[in-house]
Amino acid sequence: MGESRVRVALVGAGVMASRHHYPSLASFKDVELVGISDLIEDKAKTAASRFGIPVVDTDYRRMLAATEPDAVYVLMPPQILYEPAHHVLTLGHHLFVEKPLALTTYQAKMLAWTAEKHGCLTMTGFQRRFVPTTTALRAPIEERGPIHTVEIAFLKSTADLTVPAGFYDGAIDPFTSDGIHAVDTLRWLCGGDVEEVHGKVRRQDVAGPIPNAYAAIVSFSSGAVGSLHDNLATGRRIFRTEFSAINATAYVDADRESWFVAGDGVPEVVPSREYGKSALGEGEDLEERHWLGF
Repeated sequence: MGESRVRVALVGAGVMASRHHYPSLASFKDVELVGISDLIEDKAKTAASRFGIPVVDTDYRRMLAATEPDAVYVLMPPQILYEPAHHVLTLGHHLFVEKPLALTTYQAKMLAWTAEKHGCLTMTGFQRRFVPTTTALRAPIEERGPIHTVEIAFLKSTADLTVPAGFYDGAIDPFTSDGIHAVDTLRWLCGGDVEEVHGKVRRQDVAGPIPNAYAAIVSFSSGAVGSLHDNLATGRRIFRTEFSAINATAYVDADRESWFVAGDGVPEVVPSREYGKSALGEGEDLEERHWLGF
């Protein structure tokens, strides 16, 4: 591409977009942010001013036509994601979306088919597989052999137990919308295809019909076995990953501390955010988006 930059347009100016994704994009010297759209004009204008984006419009179709981007970030709640994501793909623009990709398997398959038809690169934002701590500790583990056992827990508390556990007023369950991070990380670390699942889904001490606690043992074609726990009725947010190869184990809590141990040695404990410094651009301060893999 030489000196050319990737022209990126943005659809959606919500909290996650403005806090994590857009600052990350703006830090790349090979990216040009060319336009932004949000139904709430003030949000779009605020983001445009912050990141130096020249085109602002409440109509994303009009904004895309005016900017002709190479790629588009569509960061919308899942119940309204499909239509703009599908439209972007029909225009032949490469596409990034946040998780979850869709409300249904049908929608996900339709988006994948449309992307292939129009030759588009696509990605769903499972950024936790890019957590600097995890990627750094995976290397010395796999030097000792393939990963054979993985344990993942994604734990959160619920402030109001009288409200059903569903996300976006119940449009989607919490496991599909949020716990899917744990599923993706489990599959990434174990490798291969899922062969067998033994699971338990339940509603734990919360009102309404939607489950908020999930557990599973998963076997993979790689030979690895993983355990997964996703629960919204626990103390503080914890995303905890532990993975092992022969006689070696790594433990990652990206918000706090991580460690590595081989054999009967002493665990080497490191504050997880130290690994996040490796993701910094020149002149940047360490922020959550770095140690959480955005």
